[in-house]
Amino acid sequence: MAFTPGAEIWLRLLSIRGVSASDWLVLRKRYSASRLLEMAESGEGIRDLSRLTGTRITGPDNKYIDRHLRAASKNMLEAVSIEDDSYPVLLGEIPDPPVLLFYRGKLPEEEKLMIAVVGSRSAGRRGLVNARRIGSELSGRGVTVVSGLARGIDTEAHLGALEGSGGTVAVTGCGLDIPYPPENSGLAIDICRNGSVLSEYPLGTPPLKHHFPRRNRILSGLSRGVVVVEAGIRSGAMITARWAADQGRDVFAVPGPVEHRGSAGPHRLIKEGATLVENAEDILGFIDPFSQIPEEIKIESIREKETLDGLEGRVMDLLELEPVHVDIIAGQLDIAAEEVMAILLNLEISGCCRSLGGGLFAIESRYA
Repeated sequence: MAFTPGAEIWLRLLSIRGVSASDWLVLRKRYSASRLLEMAESGEGIRDLSRLTGTRITGPDNKYIDRHLRAASKNMLEAVSIEDDSYPVLLGEIPDPPVLLFYRGKLPEEEKLMIAVVGSRSAGRRGLVNARRIGSELSGRGVTVVSGLARGIDTEAHLGALEGSGGTVAVTGCGLDIPYPPENSGLAIDICRNGSVLSEYPLGTPPLKHHFPRRNRILSGLSRGVVVVEAGIRSGAMITARWAADQGRDVFAVPGPVEHRGSAGPHRLIKEGATLVENAEDILGFIDPFSQIPEEIKIESIREKETLDGLEGRVMDLLELEPVHVDIIAGQLDIAAEEVMAILLNLEISGCCRSLGGGLFAIESRYA
């Protein structure tokens, strides 16, 4: 692994303090990247750059540069610049693209359709199941699923995508040497086997709060469309949807129960014109109405609850994706909680439901 020549030039430019990535994008309209580097490495050029940017700058930071090049030589890091042919085409079309992307794994091929799936870090079970199902269905069609590696919806979208052939891309809000969130470090490794984890932030950059709204423009910028599964009105997922709309991407939203606060974001988007979707068929049918959806996806998306007789059937009818307490079920059926518990345990053994601890049970996702 190594940096492309273009990426190394931009690495050197970005090591210069006093010039932001946005400043370099403006300067790039007047000078080539190689010319800018020549200026930055000469005394007279530095003075010229200082006048152009209105700030006092110094030459490239060799320690910063060496750190990244050493990481590349140890097969820990790659980078691609906006000058390179391998830079994601859609991302390069947004108003403020990152001039340099650090990544591990392999960048998605240009012809690959990419769809972002995003949502709340504290989603309910319904949202988590839907995110994983949609991620799996999209990946099963060869679509690359893009998300942010965060807890909750992002994690489930990545996990679902790993079940198919499309792979997945994770965009982080910190340097790639910092595992964040820590519990997803193993997931990041799995993602890199058939996808990539990437960031515009250099090594050593901590996961600061203000990085993530900025990171979200890359999620939408890489993608043909953005699916919001579950999110509050003021959330990072909604910021991603706004970026998507501004960038001319399609916006999709998964509806939920009206009383659930995580439904507020998707419902707001639907009111504003986002496309209501329940599964991959809805998403891909909107993007390409003439595409053929494989039968296995159609069957999975409309599968009904298993038909059971007697008390087992009545208990199954009361189970949903959101957890229900055994006492609630017992009260609705007017039978002893102990009897309901025995039925639920049998249903769990048969794969129809799942115990979530504390007397809470939920239907298995395949029957949702």
